[in-house]
Amino acid sequence: MVISQIASPSLIEIAKQTRLAAGNLAILATEDRNAALEVVAQALETATPEILAANQKDLNIAEENNIAPALYARLKLGESKLQTAIAGVRDVAKLEDPIGVNQIHRELDEGLILKRVTCPLGVLGIIFEARPEALIQITSLAIKSGNGVILKGGSEAINSCQVLTKIICQALKSTKVNSAAVQLLTTREEINQLLDLD
Repeated sequence: MVISQIASPSLIEIAKQTRLAAGNLAILATEDRNAALEVVAQALETATPEILAANQKDLNIAEENNIAPALYARLKLGESKLQTAIAGVRDVAKLEDPIGVNQIHRELDEGLILKRVTCPLGVLGIIFEARPEALIQITSLAIKSGNGVILKGGSEAINSCQVLTKIICQALKSTKVNSAAVQLLTTREEINQLLDLD
C-alpha cells in the first residue's frame, strides 16, 4: 500500500484494517456471510428506537438549516422505510452467492483454457447522498459479495450514519465477519486523503 504524505495516521490505520478484514471476508463460506446478514437485520430491528432518534436529530438540524424539501424527504428515515431496509438485508442474504461463479470456460487451444470466475474486489469506497437507508443497503451488498467497505454519507445524515454503523459493527462482532470490514468516514477531508491512498 503506497501512502500519501497528507493522510492522517488514523485514516491509514482504518484503510489497513478494512483491507485486512476484507481479505478474511472474501474467503468466508456463503453460510457465514448470510448468517452475518441475519444478525445485522436482527440488530437493526432491536435498535429501531435508537436509529429513529438519531435520524430525528438529523431532521431537526436540517430544518434549522432550511434544506430543500426533496433532500429532507430523502433524509427522513421513518419506521416503515427502516423496516423496508431491514427486509432488504434479508433479501440480499437470499440471493445466490456472487463469489466463485464461473462466467466463462472456453478452450482456446489444446491445454489452454480461458476462465472468468467472479471474485470480491477487496475494499469498496462508497460516497452516497443523505439517505440513511443507503448505508444499510450498501453494507449488505458488500458483505454478501465478500468486500470490505468504507462509507461516506451526506453530512446531513451524520447522526443516522454513525448510529447505523455502530449497530452494524457491534452485530458483526458476534459473527465470523470482522467488524473492521465496515468503516464510516465523516468529513470531506478524510475522503480527499482516502483518494490519495493507493
